[in-house]
Amino acid sequence: MVKINENTAYKRGQELLDEGEYEEAIEKFAEVIADNPRAWKAMNSQGFAYQKMSKYTEAVQCFDKALEINPKSVEVLNNKGVTLSMRGLYKDAIVCFDEAYANDKTSLEALNGKAIALQHMFSYKEALDVLESAMQVDSKHPQTLLSIAVTLQKLKQYDRSISFFKKVLSGDKYNTKAWNGIGVTYQLMGDNDSALKCFTKILNINSQDLQAWISIGYVYQKMFKFKDALKCYKKAQAIVNGRYTHKLYDGLASCLTKLSEFDQAIEVYKIIFQSEEGKRKWDAQRSIKFVNKLKRKQAVGMLPELVPPTENNSNDNTSGDQED
Repeated sequence: MVKINENTAYKRGQELLDEGEYEEAIEKFAEVIADNPRAWKAMNSQGFAYQKMSKYTEAVQCFDKALEINPKSVEVLNNKGVTLSMRGLYKDAIVCFDEAYANDKTSLEALNGKAIALQHMFSYKEALDVLESAMQVDSKHPQTLLSIAVTLQKLKQYDRSISFFKKVLSGDKYNTKAWNGIGVTYQLMGDNDSALKCFTKILNINSQDLQAWISIGYVYQKMFKFKDALKCYKKAQAIVNGRYTHKLYDGLASCLTKLSEFDQAIEVYKIIFQSEEGKRKWDAQRSIKFVNKLKRKQAVGMLPELVPPTENNSNDNTSGDQED
């Protein structure tokens, strides 16, 4: 029987989780577990909070504890699979997704998770086969349609990719993931202007959409408009309010490097190094060494031009604040 105080603490933990207060949520779930060592749902939620904080080792430990109590939980298996994927352990992630699917043949989360892991392994055709099984469960499932669109995008079948993103929008014209996907596809096609229009549509839906600001910043970087890109990343920083987000910090560090703001770039890469595990952590370490090398060259007047002359001579006042 669930005790009243246990239920109250769990409910409050979930509220904190939804609000993005991950450390506080973890503490609440710890209260539940201390009161009931078999509270596997609290362990699962605790693991999810660690995952959102990019603390993947701690997250997996929580999921494993939950699975010791309830080894058949499809939710926990899927959460563990996602976390392992985020660590780059795609084969291990697929084992979790396969086990989840074996326990529930209708688990779209398991099928989509496996497909995403296969995408990261560059097994795009295998991913499409898995997504075909997901379509048989629900042919209108938005995440499945998005996953198919992304897979086709990776296969450079851009027109087909956009058609699947548009299928999502036909059911929900405010789906920001679909608009972002179309924008990324246009960007891959070399059509930066159309990409910017898509990302700006997202901001018209929600001006606080983090991914949109990051995406616009990235497009501006591709257009060598690094000052405009930096403005977008600063907007994104204000939205996250100090919380770590890899895509934001990675883009910000790259942009600062291009602007020869080497000390600031190094500090951002240090945050990435401290926050990440596995490949991302070591990529950040290599980037720190690279930026330090550029800094030394700058000191002796041997630094090559990082920003094309068009950036410094441009009279273009375009920024991430544009409206469609």
